[in-house]
Amino acid sequence: MNLNIIPKILKDKLNDNNLTLYEYNLVKEDGNLILRIIIDRDEGVDINLLAEINEFLSNELDKYDADMPEYFLEVSSLGAERELKNKDDIIKSVGKYIHVELKDNNIIYEGVMLDANQDIITIRVNFKGRFKNIDIEYQNIKFIRLAVKF
Repeated sequence: MNLNIIPKILKDKLNDNNLTLYEYNLVKEDGNLILRIIIDRDEGVDINLLAEINEFLSNELDKYDADMPEYFLEVSSLGAERELKNKDDIIKSVGKYIHVELKDNNIIYEGVMLDANQDIITIRVNFKGRFKNIDIEYQNIKFIRLAVKF
């Protein structure tokens, strides 16, 4: 089976549910083949929608996978604490709670991202009960992801 058929199969289902096909690949783990599909949308993806997409895709793939060895189908979302991999991801996450690790001195900030442009992000952090806005240049970011606030 040519994996490039997957976006074509999912196109209407993704559009109907305002989803994005983030990644799809065939991997071997612990001796098993896994067809891994990762989807996402701005408001997140719940377990019911993942199950619906999995069932739909499983039925559709049956038409194309006769030449494939046995595999497991895994449909998942990026998750609540997904990494922000590029500036577009970061800019789309303005208003969300984030975790940022800086290159210098292993400094870590968590807070609400107030703004992001092509050079700098601004986050609002809580320092001992006082809120402070911090500007961070992209070049100083070692790692950035969405975070869940406890």
